Amino acid sequence: MRVEIVESVTELGQTLSLRKRGDAYDVILGNVVLLSSAALETEIAFGRLAERATKARRVLIGGLGFGGTLRGTLAVCAPDAEVLVAEKLETLERWLRGPLAHLAEECLQDARVTVLRDDVAEVIAREQELDAILLDVDNGPAWASFRTNARLYGPEGLRQAKAALAPGGVYAVWSGYPADAFVGVLRRAGFQPEIVPFEERGVLRARAYLGTATTGSRTP
Repeated sequence: MRVEIVESVTELGQTLSLRKRGDAYDVILGNVVLLSSAALETEIAFGRLAERATKARRVLIGGLGFGGTLRGTLAVCAPDAEVLVAEKLETLERWLRGPLAHLAEECLQDARVTVLRDDVAEVIAREQELDAILLDVDNGPAWASFRTNARLYGPEGLRQAKAALAPGGVYAVWSGYPADAFVGVLRRAGFQPEIVPFEERGVLRARAYLGTATTGSRTP
């Protein structure tokens, strides 16, 4: 199998590389594989979790990735929905509009989509009445790509997420590894938790840790 580095850049103080392995692509942050197109089907299934909300009119996605989560979300949202994508790495969006455009299937051209060049934690802190928050910025709640992402999964980050959700809204974290202790963290934060497995060809590849907000908690 031929392996090549398509491009390497430095952004936010870290080296980001796009690697091609045969027909597959990887995004490498430093020396760690951050994204792989081999997991694209699990990301699409993750995006479809937006339909678990009572409504799916306003959705916030954390992490653009290869566009899989966005594709899945758009497939279940109404024609007049608003889908916000928080992505702080400009390089990922540029790749998805360029050499990786075939993976995104033109989802970035969808009129429902707005890409925010921002930290998803900052977006959550200022939002209200979201129907779903889907976080695919890390490999899981205990494996943060950027150190600052760890705050998303702690008590304060979950409090802000619950406050940003409308009643019946859902909060979900994509994870490539078992992190079942996070179920208790979600429950203590006031969510009704659930683990949603994602399989490909009968093999468990990833899971989502999902919490449903039965009531809003934003204070005036």
